[in-house]
Amino acid sequence: MAIINPLELPEIREALAPFLATNDLARCVGVCRDWHTSFLPFFWRVVDIHTERGKSPDLDLLKRYNNDVAHLIYRGNVPADHLSIQFPALRMLHLLAASLPGAEMVGKHSSLTHLKLHRTSGSKISWNLPAGLSNLTSLSLDRIDVRSHDNDMVWNLVSRLESLEIRRSTMPGLPKSPTSGWRMKELTLDSENDPAMKEQMRWMERCRHLKRLTWIPLYISTGAIIEELTQSIAANTWPELEEFYSPYIKGSDQQLSFVIGRMRRVSAFSINCDEPLDLVKTALRPHFAWLTKLEVATTSGDNALFTLEVLKSCPKLQSLRMGTVPVQVRDMLNDDTPWVCEGSLKHLAVCFYVEEDISRAGQRMLFERLSRLHRLEQLDLSCKPPVQSLDLRLESGLEQLATLTRLEELTFRGTMQKMTVKDAEWMIEHWKSLKSVKGRMNSEDAVEWGRMVTMLYESRIASNPWDV
Repeated sequence: MAIINPLELPEIREALAPFLATNDLARCVGVCRDWHTSFLPFFWRVVDIHTERGKSPDLDLLKRYNNDVAHLIYRGNVPADHLSIQFPALRMLHLLAASLPGAEMVGKHSSLTHLKLHRTSGSKISWNLPAGLSNLTSLSLDRIDVRSHDNDMVWNLVSRLESLEIRRSTMPGLPKSPTSGWRMKELTLDSENDPAMKEQMRWMERCRHLKRLTWIPLYISTGAIIEELTQSIAANTWPELEEFYSPYIKGSDQQLSFVIGRMRRVSAFSINCDEPLDLVKTALRPHFAWLTKLEVATTSGDNALFTLEVLKSCPKLQSLRMGTVPVQVRDMLNDDTPWVCEGSLKHLAVCFYVEEDISRAGQRMLFERLSRLHRLEQLDLSCKPPVQSLDLRLESGLEQLATLTRLEELTFRGTMQKMTVKDAEWMIEHWKSLKSVKGRMNSEDAVEWGRMVTMLYESRIASNPWDV
C-alpha cells in the first residue's frame, strides 16, 4: 500500500493553516493549485492595512475575498473606496488612525465581537456608537468622545461586554438605575479626569464578575479613594478578581495587604506604598504559584531579598518591576538557587547595585544569570539616585547576553556607564529585535556617547542624546 504524504490531504492542510504566519501562508498559497485552494482563505482571514505607509491590498482582491476576512486592521485613515465593502464574517475590527470613519462602517457589521477605536494623535474626537452590535463582547476606546441619541442603548451594550477599555475617552453619564448584571470580566479605566473617580467607582461596582481591573486615575490618589476601594473588596464586590493594576493609587501596607488577602488568587498586582511592605510580602507569598505580573513602587524598606525571593519562587512570572530600590549584587552571588521564571520572564526592571569590592568575575556571574532569560523583551536597570550598576561593556561580560535575541528595549537611567562604540556595535549585531536604548551610554565622554547615538539611529534604534 502506497504511503500518502499527510500534506496531500486537504483536511490536514486546513488544520495546520491557522498556526501559520502571514508570510508562511503566502508561500503555501504559491506551491500548487491544491495548496492554493486550501490556504488562500486563511491568508485573507487577517488583513492588516498600513495606509500611512502607502501599503494597502488591491481593491479588487479585497472585494473578491471579503467573505474570508475575520480580522481587519487599519493603521491609518480608511480609504474612501473601502467604506462600501461588506465583510460578512468580520469578527474583529481595529481602527487606529488620526481620523476615524463614521459609525456606518461599524454599524453594518453586526457580526463584530471585538471593536477597537484608537485616535492615534490629536485631542478626543466625537464618535457616535451605532446600534445593532448585539454580538460585541470587547470594546477598546482611546481618545474617543462617545455620543449617542440613546444613552440607555450605550449602557445596555456595555452591560453585555466581557472586556471594556477606556483610555483618554468619555462615555455618556451612567443612568441612576443602569442595567444590572454586567458581564464584565476585564475593565481598564485610564480616562484622565472625566468622569470623576467617584463615577468610575460606580462603574466598577456594577462589574461583579471582574477578573482583571486596571485603574489609572489622573493623579496619585490616597485617603478616601483607597478606603472606598478596600470597602468594596471587604464587601466581596469582586469575588473573582485575580489581577489588580493601579500604580497611582497609594495605600498603606495594611490596606494593600487587606486587598491581596481578599483576592482568591493573585496573578497580577501593583503596589504603591511609602511604608515597609512587611504585611504585603506575607500576603503575596501564598500566590507565588499563580503570579505573572508584579509592580512595586516604594521608597521605604529593604526589598532586595524579596526581589530575589520572587525570582526564585514564581514559575509563571512574566513581568517584574521593583522600582529603583537597589538589589545588592553580593546577595545574588551568595545564592545560586535557580530563578524558576527563566522560561517565562519577558519584562524585568530591577536596580542592581554593584558594590566596589565586586570583581569583574562577579559581574560576569550576574550576566550569566540574565543570559538564561531567553524570552526577555524589556530589561530596565535604572536606579535613583545614580549608582554604580551593572557595567554594560564587553570587557565586563556583556557578550553573555547574546542569548537575549528577543530584547526590544534596554533602559539604564541613573547608572554610571562607560560604553564605547564597540559595545554599541555588538548590541546592533546581536540584538536584532532592539528598538530603543534609554540612558546615558557614557557618563564621562559626551563625544563617544554622541557617536553611539548616531550609530543606533542609523540602525533604526531610538536613543535620546539628552537622556540621563
